[in-house]
Amino acid sequence: MRAPSIAIPFAFFLLLAGLVAATAAGAGTFDLKPGRERAVIAVVALNAGTEVTDFLVPYGILNRAGAEVTVVAPTMAPVALWPASAVRPDADFAGFDATYPEGADIVIVPAMIEPGDAAVVAWLRAQAATGALMVSICEGASTLAETGLLDGKRATGHFYEHDSRVKRYPAVAWQRNIRYVEDEGVISSAGVSASLPVSLLLAERLAGKQRAAEIAAAYGVAEYGPAHDSDAFNIGGREMATAAKNILFGWPRARYLIEVRDGVDEVDMAFPLDFAARTWRGSSATIAAKTEVTTRHGLTVIADATGEAPRSARLVRLPGAPETGADATVTLANPATLREDFLAFIGDDLGPGTAHFVATQLEYPRP
Repeated sequence: MRAPSIAIPFAFFLLLAGLVAATAAGAGTFDLKPGRERAVIAVVALNAGTEVTDFLVPYGILNRAGAEVTVVAPTMAPVALWPASAVRPDADFAGFDATYPEGADIVIVPAMIEPGDAAVVAWLRAQAATGALMVSICEGASTLAETGLLDGKRATGHFYEHDSRVKRYPAVAWQRNIRYVEDEGVISSAGVSASLPVSLLLAERLAGKQRAAEIAAAYGVAEYGPAHDSDAFNIGGREMATAAKNILFGWPRARYLIEVRDGVDEVDMAFPLDFAARTWRGSSATIAAKTEVTTRHGLTVIADATGEAPRSARLVRLPGAPETGADATVTLANPATLREDFLAFIGDDLGPGTAHFVATQLEYPRP
């Protein structure tokens, strides 16, 4: 009698071993469009105004995950970032479509000054029709809701706008107390601080758990699952009292100048700009040795100011900057503790109530 063949079991064993090896090497689980070796990611921006952290955090993290990240805007004019600075887009909508006729693999939608901008809404619908995964950051959820892509689906956004979104977009099942929600080809995320965990979720799918864990550790993120208590954040009497005090009696105004340079990390740059402006006692801006600088992953930033910082300003130095030139008011040396360190500095500078108010606006947890 002929001996049974071991070819099929052995082939199965080789296939299984290959899969295990790929998993151990950190292979991602995201299906790219045919013919692509790297994910094509479009970070959408409105030229008139786009939220700085919503925009810079996914841009930086997804570049670190090995994706091909493109900043896309309605026109090639500079993109004004809120609250400060500006960047140059890589392509306008027509240019991106010509380069990538099959569409993006992932489209990132930050909060924008006008969530219903007609050109943005039309382009997002067209990208969704190509099968792109649509991902909103914070109130980018309102822009996605304008497209109709969230109708009949679960979604989330910033806690403060929840009731407003329910009224404006009743066809969407808006969720509380969750950092991000995925439903039928769309991922939406909560407040500004959710830009980190949802970007790391995407990094894991693109580059595997090991690489995502490395990126998370670099920025001091212990975990990036969906668990989140947005009910812990509230603009109530305490916060309103802080806002009123800072607006009416916060003189002289504090001016925070975030020092940027060629090679600056996009994530490191984002949070100080955002935190400082949300004190309601002052403003934030970028300052550089020249008008334009190129970030770690090739983004062109247009600085708000050049030259030496005025003595009255708080100069904020970011990780990796050379200790040359004017003395910094605060040096944020460690990306892993940068957010906590800067909030602590705001507390020392303007009082713990203001630091709490800033953290609340961004849904950023503090002890």
